[in-house]
Amino acid sequence: MPHEVRSIPPAPRRVRLRPLLAHRWPLLAAGLPMVLMGSLIAWAMFLQSGGKFSLGPLLDAGPTQLANGAVTRVHDSVAFDGRDWNDVRYEFTYEGSTVYGGAFVEAGRYSVGDEVQVEVLERDPNINRAVGGTLHIDRRWLYAQFWIVILVAPGALILMGWLTGVARLRQVLVHGDVSVGKVLDVAPVPYLLPETLRVTYEFRDHRAQLRRNRHWVRARGALGARLRGWRPDGEAASLPVLHDRRVPHGNRLLLAADFLEQSADQVDLEDLLRRD
Repeated sequence: MPHEVRSIPPAPRRVRLRPLLAHRWPLLAAGLPMVLMGSLIAWAMFLQSGGKFSLGPLLDAGPTQLANGAVTRVHDSVAFDGRDWNDVRYEFTYEGSTVYGGAFVEAGRYSVGDEVQVEVLERDPNINRAVGGTLHIDRRWLYAQFWIVILVAPGALILMGWLTGVARLRQVLVHGDVSVGKVLDVAPVPYLLPETLRVTYEFRDHRAQLRRNRHWVRARGALGARLRGWRPDGEAASLPVLHDRRVPHGNRLLLAADFLEQSADQVDLEDLLRRD
């Protein structure tokens, strides 16, 4: 064990990317798909909203004219946002031509044969709606804002939490003090793939205060291979622990293999400083 502690490079250390990415990886596994899938769906909803969903705003922008028409068909009412609506179809004459249209209006407002006033877009009479009605009552999940609120925003918050944890861990691994940790317990995390171990350990910080912590370790990694051989009735396993001098409860079990070798220039500089 003393050899393993001496094998940890002096601070500041160059940390491999794998232990950083593996830190709290369930947050990454949850947040990244939420952001990616939510963004793709929201983009698709945004693109299709440029079609039929834009007809209402076109009529609102105008210019429009009013025309008198007659109701030709009234479909059964549908419920939306706590209200009942009828899909009303009508026909009207515009500039000498018969034009057909339809809109959703409050249930019970019109019957077949009733007169209806129609709002017509001047540059395209095929875009029209009954006055007081709406062209579409599509569900909220057909709009981009719904997916941004439901998936993208929560996923982004989860990723921010993961990135914060990674930044704190990097601070510990690059500048932290090295101590000797004693493994107290190793147990597999149930129902989690890839296979993961939960390790509990204790160590003494730079002030010789005894501290205890636990974290997850990937079972297939080098550290996981060492921990899989641990037995409660066997010899106590000791492994290097890095902890933050300012915040000692920020600590982690790690092996020397999780650090990159120092460059030749850096080693030469350290030797020169030692001679001085």
